Amino acid sequence: MLTVAGAKYRMEREPLVAMTFDATLKDMGRDSPHGFLAAFDRPPTVPVKLLNVDLSTVTTAADLILGLGEPLEEILQLDFQSSAAAWKHADLMVYNALLFAHYHVPVHTVIILLRPEAAHANLNGTIGYAPRPGRGKMDFSYEVVRLWERSAEELLARDPGVAPLAMLGRLPEGLSLEDGLTAVAQRVVERLTKEAPPDRANKLLTDALLLTGLRVRRDVAVRIFRGIRAMEESDTYLMILDQGQEKGIRQVILVLGEDQFGPPDESVKTSLNSITDLNRLVRIARQTPKAGSWQEILDTP
Repeated sequence: MLTVAGAKYRMEREPLVAMTFDATLKDMGRDSPHGFLAAFDRPPTVPVKLLNVDLSTVTTAADLILGLGEPLEEILQLDFQSSAAAWKHADLMVYNALLFAHYHVPVHTVIILLRPEAAHANLNGTIGYAPRPGRGKMDFSYEVVRLWERSAEELLARDPGVAPLAMLGRLPEGLSLEDGLTAVAQRVVERLTKEAPPDRANKLLTDALLLTGLRVRRDVAVRIFRGIRAMEESDTYLMILDQGQEKGIRQVILVLGEDQFGPPDESVKTSLNSITDLNRLVRIARQTPKAGSWQEILDTP
């Protein structure tokens, strides 16, 4: 349910798998807003900030909202889609209108289709209709990015926070799907382990691993990353795909938490097992290295 200035809008829930990738990409974008802005719009020339306080009820549906300028001059709204949705274009129009009504600055909307299965004939970049010709009309346009048409090499050259998206980009020619993904994964791992601090590199490698699951089966994604020598130190994160998403993510949280705070007691395990919201489990896993106690881990919203 969206609520802004008394307006309410009910959003259709996507399949669980789509929500998982949404959570991953939202976190990536929040960790690297400048990188996503440069990759899908243009490098910022003014201050950039995440807009997620005053629109708390909107950001549960809109994926990534970036404010440009101080004071605010314009807004870039990024939305990620992993499966086809016939009325997603209507959602985009609602987000755009609510943001404009709330902040009173121009809003540019971009939908990033993560794979061909996310494409739908209705997502053509425009919404236009005039039920009373000459007396008013709707004329809304937005940008459509088909990520599989973007070169993986181009995405690799972006900010490290964007590099995991290379796994969804256009692969090198002349290679099978698995061989192409392996070649790109090797480059992603090499770059992140070389340029990013260890904690951030591990998170981004986890993101790359999860995103690869949009193109191949889970066991194939694991095989690809297991074959890369630099991934051996990040083997804990492979449990996400090895053991199934919910079970694997819980196990990652327990292993990382134990490294910091010692073995969890039964109450911690019980509390963690009671969490069934996959989006929240992903957020908890990403926050665990930063937490100060088991309780702080469990309190992650």
